[in-house]
Amino acid sequence: MKVLVWIGIAFLVIFIVCAVIFAAFSFYVSNPGTYNAIAYDSKVSNQYYMRDNKVIYVVDGNFFQIGGADIEGADPDTFEVVDQSYAKDINNVYYDGKPVAGANPSSVEFVESEFEKNSVNSGYLISNGKVFCYGEVIDGADPASFSYLIGSYAMDNNYIYYYIDIKIPRKVTPAVISDANDRYIRHGEQVLYNGEVISDEAGSFKPINDEYAKDDFRVYSHGKVVEGMVPEGFTVISPYYRKDKHQAYYFNFPIPGSDPKTFKVFNDAVSKDINNIYYNGNIVENKKPSEISRSDADELQKLWMWRSLHLDEKLVILVPSDDVEDITNDYYTYNNDVYSRTEKLAGVKPEDVVVLDQSEKAFTRIGKQVFYYGTAIPGADPETFTVVADRFSKDANHVFWAEHRVLDAHPSTFEYKTNLYAVEDDEGGYNLKID
Repeated sequence: MKVLVWIGIAFLVIFIVCAVIFAAFSFYVSNPGTYNAIAYDSKVSNQYYMRDNKVIYVVDGNFFQIGGADIEGADPDTFEVVDQSYAKDINNVYYDGKPVAGANPSSVEFVESEFEKNSVNSGYLISNGKVFCYGEVIDGADPASFSYLIGSYAMDNNYIYYYIDIKIPRKVTPAVISDANDRYIRHGEQVLYNGEVISDEAGSFKPINDEYAKDDFRVYSHGKVVEGMVPEGFTVISPYYRKDKHQAYYFNFPIPGSDPKTFKVFNDAVSKDINNIYYNGNIVENKKPSEISRSDADELQKLWMWRSLHLDEKLVILVPSDDVEDITNDYYTYNNDVYSRTEKLAGVKPEDVVVLDQSEKAFTRIGKQVFYYGTAIPGADPETFTVVADRFSKDANHVFWAEHRVLDAHPSTFEYKTNLYAVEDDEGGYNLKID
């Protein structure tokens, strides 16, 4: 017993010593002094330094991984930091180490906030009668009435601004939405998210968490309406599951036939209600709710032990992983049947799936169709089809790139070259391009 105690103490000492060495090394490699650099004002910014009588810019002070870059033309004697990203000298105003065109170092002022006492590091700055956002001019912004709001929102007498390019005609003074992150702001009865109006029901709008919000009529996910989801009864059950009064959801995808009143989540993969067992939001055809306990559900979540095979888009079976053989990454065989990522292939046996390129296993032939990673290649002739290289293939009539026909290539003259690929044109056709 004493031996085990001493072994434990030895391991603990080794761990502490390694931690101290790592901390010391991290401090050494991250310390500006290691690189003969002195911060202009480390309390304001960790990005601007003097080294060898030159001004250097270092992203977030990360000397070790990124290193510093000289700011060409910067005057070290008159250089001073304004905030984390802005700085100035006798010649220029700088943002992230680059001169700000149109700004005047003798005319620099912070944009005051309507909602926050500290507007520093908002990204907004007024100089030379212009308003700048992240080092670029906001065309038409009025510096006399311009103020910072929250996040990346600002305003003047005429508009609400989000970053540089987005502006919304202003009717009233915007307001912060309680419990919402800074992507949201209220403008009268409008709710804005990332600078876009998403709701006209600000009075009933309620953030639920950083992803979801709702009003009296809709549920929103990252500012987008979730079609079919209703606010009544809406609840975030877990990071993977939600429900409303009608049904449960796997992320934002409806779980058909699910009963929200009895829906229960076991883990990230397995859930159940009075009707079914669900695996990643799909109905499990070969398991019944009465058969599954929490411990069973935890076992089914182990990918090395169990596989879910799709019978159709929403119906799966759970089978032992050892009983499933991968033909490719897109086709599998179980009990002498073949499954794709989305369905059981009726009438298809493992020997019917012919892999056309053994290295990548991207191209396959099943009957009279040719597939690229499980997607049919329209018009491909299975009798004359051959794989060329790097997503390219051809038959007697056409050249293909992935599952797309290449319009400006002919199989009799086509030659593959390094860095050759195809791009989609405005009409949806694909043509060759080389870098």
